[in-house]
Amino acid sequence: METVAIHGGGAGMSTSTNPVTNAPMNPVISTATTIQEAVRGAMSPERAPSDFIATYADFADVFEMSRQVHEWVAAQLVASALNGKVFIKWGAAKYPLDLWVLLLSGSGQGRNTATDVALEVIGSANIQGLLHKATWGSKVAFYQQVAECPTGLYVWPELSVALRTLNDPKFGGVKEWITDRYDNLRLPDKIIYRRTGKKTDTPPIVFDQAPRMNILATSSSDWFINNLEQADTLGGFVPRWLPKQVGKSDRVIPKPVAPNPELLPLLAAQLASIANLEGAADLSGIDTQYANWYGEAKARFASQPNSALADPFFNRLRVELLKLALIFEASQSGGLQVGDGAFRRAVAVASEAEETIFKLLPSGMTREGSEVERIAEKIRSSGTNGITQSELTRAFQHCKSRERDDRVRTLVDAGQIHRVQRSTGGRSETRYIHTDFHKEDRKPSRG
Repeated sequence: METVAIHGGGAGMSTSTNPVTNAPMNPVISTATTIQEAVRGAMSPERAPSDFIATYADFADVFEMSRQVHEWVAAQLVASALNGKVFIKWGAAKYPLDLWVLLLSGSGQGRNTATDVALEVIGSANIQGLLHKATWGSKVAFYQQVAECPTGLYVWPELSVALRTLNDPKFGGVKEWITDRYDNLRLPDKIIYRRTGKKTDTPPIVFDQAPRMNILATSSSDWFINNLEQADTLGGFVPRWLPKQVGKSDRVIPKPVAPNPELLPLLAAQLASIANLEGAADLSGIDTQYANWYGEAKARFASQPNSALADPFFNRLRVELLKLALIFEASQSGGLQVGDGAFRRAVAVASEAEETIFKLLPSGMTREGSEVERIAEKIRSSGTNGITQSELTRAFQHCKSRERDDRVRTLVDAGQIHRVQRSTGGRSETRYIHTDFHKEDRKPSRG
C-alpha cells in the first residue's frame, strides 16, 4: 500500500459548501463553479483576504477535478501543521488535531494528482521532514515508519486498496492499532518480536512520542462500501472518518496550465506561520453555539433507525466539529482564538458529513448491506406501480440468483417491500412495491 505522508505543514479547508470562494479565482479557471451558492449562505460573508484554504485552492485548481478536493488538501495541511503542538481543551477532555477525511467521488477523476501541487508549497515553506513516501511490505515496516515519523498527513489515493492491505492476515492487528492511536495522547507500548538469540531477530520498535496521524483518503462510494466489514464500523475504525461527498466536475481541461506562481510565496509564508503555532486553542467564544448544535445533532442521530451504527459517528463528529472550527480559524486569521465565522464554516461542513453518513447508514456499512439497499432503492424508484419480478431480475442479473433472491427475501421480511400478485390478461404477475408506496402502509391510523 503506497502512502504519502506530509508532515508538519498547515492549511485550511473548505467543502463544496465552504465560504472560501470569495477569493479571486485563478484567471485560467475563472468560469469554473466551485462552491454552491446555497451553502455559501450558511457561511459568514466575511473572509480574510489571506485565507490559506481559499488561496491554496486558487493555486491548485487547474485540473478537471473538483475544487473541493484542493480545499480539503489545504485543510489537512493546516491540521497536520498544528497537530502535536496545538490542543483543544474542552471541559475535562483534551484533544489533538487528529483528523481522517474521506472524499467520496466517482471513479476515474484523477484523485492521485490531488496532492501533487502541494509539494510545491511544502518545498517553498522549507519545513523539514514534511514528506515521506512508503510502500509497506509488512506490518513491521509500518510500525517502524510510524516510530520514525510519528506525525504528519498520510494520503491514501484509494481507500479500498488501503483497506484490503489492512485486512490482509499479514497485517493482522495494524488496523486496530491505528484505530487506537486516534486522539490517544498516551505513548504506545513498544513492540517486541520473538527472540531466538540470532542476529536475524527483529529488534523491538520503540515509540518516543504518541503518534499524531492525519489521513486524507479518496474512494468511490461503491469501492469503499465493498471493502468494509461491519466490525470496521462497530469497532470504531470507520466512524473516525469524516466523510465528504465530492461532486463531479463538469469542466473540460485538455491541457492543465501551471499554477499561478505569484501565489506561491504567500502560501509558503502562511504555511510556515501556521506551523509555528503552539499551545491551547481558545474556543470560549463558541460555547453557546456549540451547545445548540450539539443538542440538535444528537437528536438527529438518535432518530436514525440503526442507532448502534449511528451513535459512533456522532461521538466522533461532535469533536471533529471543534477541530474544523480551529482549522478554519488558523487558516483565515493565523491564530488560535476561534470566532463565530470559523465555527459557522465548521457547522456547514459537519452538516454535509452528517448527510453523507445518513445516506450510508442504511447499507449497514457492509457490501451485503449495500447490495440489499440497492434493490430497495430500485423498487422505491419504481413508485406506486412497483416493479415486476422479471424487471427486477434483469436489473440485477449480474448477481447470482440465490443471492438476489435472499436479498429480496430480507427486504420482504423486514417490511421494506411488499410482494403482490396481480392479474394481467388472465395471467398472474408478481410485483414488488416499496413500503413508501404500498397502500396498506399509507392508510391513516384510526382513533
